[in-house]
Amino acid sequence: MRALIALAGVTALAGCVAAYPIDRPPDYRAENNLSTCGVDLPQDWKDRLSRTSTEAGSHEKVTVVAADADGGTTLVKTTRNRTTELVLRDHGKRQQVVAMQNDGQVFGVEFDGRWVTFSTTPNPANLATTTYAWDSRNDGAPAEIGGYGAVVHNGKAAWSDRAGVHFYDLAKKKDRIVGQGETPVFFGDAVIWQQDGKFRGEGALPEQLANATPGPSVASDGRTVVWTQGDKLRGWRDGWPEPRDLAGIKLTPASEGILFPRVSGDFVSWVSGSSHVTDMRSGATLRMTDGAYWLEVHGGVLTQQGWRVAATAPLSELSPLRRC
Repeated sequence: MRALIALAGVTALAGCVAAYPIDRPPDYRAENNLSTCGVDLPQDWKDRLSRTSTEAGSHEKVTVVAADADGGTTLVKTTRNRTTELVLRDHGKRQQVVAMQNDGQVFGVEFDGRWVTFSTTPNPANLATTTYAWDSRNDGAPAEIGGYGAVVHNGKAAWSDRAGVHFYDLAKKKDRIVGQGETPVFFGDAVIWQQDGKFRGEGALPEQLANATPGPSVASDGRTVVWTQGDKLRGWRDGWPEPRDLAGIKLTPASEGILFPRVSGDFVSWVSGSSHVTDMRSGATLRMTDGAYWLEVHGGVLTQQGWRVAATAPLSELSPLRRC
């Protein structure tokens, strides 16, 4: 093993790249609060996921946490015997990124096809976060780049802390502060972020983003930006005349709102009680009725994870969700 780091404690959820906990019993059921077009899991989606389904042992947990644009390369987190390992699998080739003691110490994994960023909590007493970058081409040890969860795109990483919004060149190991704010994401090769309820950037933003009023959760695949806004999930991509309402929920006092959006191509995954996947082409949303299992988009794949089961399906092979 390249790196075995002794850690103890609980997982910290840091920034906008935190993963939603999926350790729920198999009989868990979440209330349906979807207010827009909802559809069932298509049979071809079930069939495609079943082809790669992996059932973990009773003392093992396997989770696909990232993938490249075509889904041929994935990052898999495996926990067994109190050791968590992050491994890159590339068409049969296996590269270990990191291994550490105690469950749940690797989170916030992002991948741009070459560079991996991930976060850990080396000091569980105060849940301080350390973020690392790893170059799959050089296969060296992960290098510390900051203290907060990062997003990564085309060899650049971005995160925010008390100093401001960081734009970090991973190859050159050069960091610079580009502004003040939080929840940075990439739009093209530029970084945008939130400040005072508005999107900001180093240069002029498209009018549609400049006029938007995003809520606390924002995600982007470099082409499409999605954000929460009250009881709605909204999004915009270059070529759309205006931002669109993608999905909505019925807010109640007990509602957790819309959390953890992720976007890839025409699909957005998000959480509200259970996991949801919205197809921007049809406006339909798939809600997982079995709340113990999660669907998420990562790069070019749809991932399923939950009670001892993990599976992936290339987004390019999935049928569009039907209109209501």
